[in-house]
Amino acid sequence: MNKFHVKKVENCFKDSQTYEYKINMEINEGFLDKLENLGKIEIKNFRRPIFMIDCENKNKIKGVLKSNIMRVSFPDDTWEIRKKEFEQYLDEIL
Repeated sequence: MNKFHVKKVENCFKDSQTYEYKINMEINEGFLDKLENLGKIEIKNFRRPIFMIDCENKNKIKGVLKSNIMRVSFPDDTWEIRKKEFEQYLDEIL
């Protein structure tokens, strides 16, 4: 059984490739704790709280808490390698 589904999406970051990840669980603080290894997490409490992670390797992760979708932007020059590494990590933590 797949732990996540991925599709290419339009992005707002110059020189990057963005993909949407739909995971088979709700994104909550416990899940964010697992993503904390990738970089500093920032949570903004809007009507629907969002999280953002600026990863140490220049990836950018964004999503809405209590949803099951997040978007990841990979640097354009190394996006294929970074995408593969992220998907391996995501597979491990799900």
